[in-house]
Amino acid sequence: MKEIGKAAAMARLELVVIITLQTLSPIAREACRQRMENALVSTALAFGEIGRAAAGQKMEAPARIAASFLVKMGNTPAFTRTKKETIAVIFALGEIGKSVTWQSLGDVASSTVALLGETGKIAASQNFEDAALNAELLLQEIGTGAIEKNLKETADTSVRSLEDIGETADRQGLERALLQATYSLETIKFNAEDRCLMNASIIAEVALLNFQRLEVKELERKLNKNFRGRKRFPGTDM
Repeated sequence: MKEIGKAAAMARLELVVIITLQTLSPIAREACRQRMENALVSTALAFGEIGRAAAGQKMEAPARIAASFLVKMGNTPAFTRTKKETIAVIFALGEIGKSVTWQSLGDVASSTVALLGETGKIAASQNFEDAALNAELLLQEIGTGAIEKNLKETADTSVRSLEDIGETADRQGLERALLQATYSLETIKFNAEDRCLMNASIIAEVALLNFQRLEVKELERKLNKNFRGRKRFPGTDM
């Protein structure tokens, strides 16, 4: 099914892509009912790959649909929301988010980033720190890409999402996720200032003020280099 969706996307057969995505949704629900975690992970990754391929061809509707199905998998009581599943959903949303940002599909990029941020926040609230960390790193990457593409709303949404995850991590005592949120905000703030996107820079600065008890030098000392500047998906093969 995944290969059909990707091939249809490459051929710009938008209706076929949408039908493929709609076919995958009941498979995901049944996998949840049967508590088949590996099947759920595979389905989440399939949504991500199809959505990414569709975005690469500038097909907004399939990319948006893929992201919405992923959020249903990650954010609703109908699904198990295990750590492994949550990481897969975040990874897939990130792949779609990067692709729509690269293609300058502003509205879809902003909505996908918001969905990614919400999923990361939920991950932090469930103490899935590895999942929250990866959401933050993806938001940093997408936010930086949005700045390069001058997608102001997407950049702003990335910053707000990072602040939300950081605040949730603080409440849950997830130190690494809180530190990563701070570092990612610093990175986006620097890039926004460099590109004169002052709104994103100001939002990031305000968010950082909320975390002002953390010194930047202390942050850099504490933050494990394995988590800084690149994505990791601990506990999985992804």
